[in-house]
Amino acid sequence: MERPGPSEEQTVFDTSSLVFLDLLGYVPLLRGFYRVVLPEAVSEELSARPGAPGSGVISLDWVEHRAPDARSVRRVRQEPPAVGRGETEVIALGIEFSCPVVLDDRKARLRARRAGLEITGTLGILLRLHRLGLASRGLEEDLRLLEETGMRISPELRRMVLDAGTREQEGR
Repeated sequence: MERPGPSEEQTVFDTSSLVFLDLLGYVPLLRGFYRVVLPEAVSEELSARPGAPGSGVISLDWVEHRAPDARSVRRVRQEPPAVGRGETEVIALGIEFSCPVVLDDRKARLRARRAGLEITGTLGILLRLHRLGLASRGLEEDLRLLEETGMRISPELRRMVLDAGTREQEGR
């Protein structure tokens, strides 16, 4: 079984995952698993809405702020599909550091996959927290809260996540 503990592996996060995980109250738990890296564009997006979910992440002393190299950004922008500035910088830093990225946007995940990056998203992190018994609510309740706060989860993906959570519980 996977154990929580400080991670030495950098992981580059996009805005949406931090907003959703903050809404659930799980941001503090990230410290035990990830060396959280925020690209400049993500830091700017989070700081643009003081007091909003995710905005406090930028001031955490265990979060690294990095600007991607202009060449990496150009490389990401040159290939389809086109993605936003935050996603572009997440992918660019993932390429530079050869590290995992956390993305929820479908086009951004496709672009990161084409770049050969390891990808997870809010739901992957949520499953990990539940697998380790660190979540404060049931998986179904967390999914409902995410949907109520604006995360679009298709019925098929919802079923897959719940099935994965059920298999994990049965395996204990």
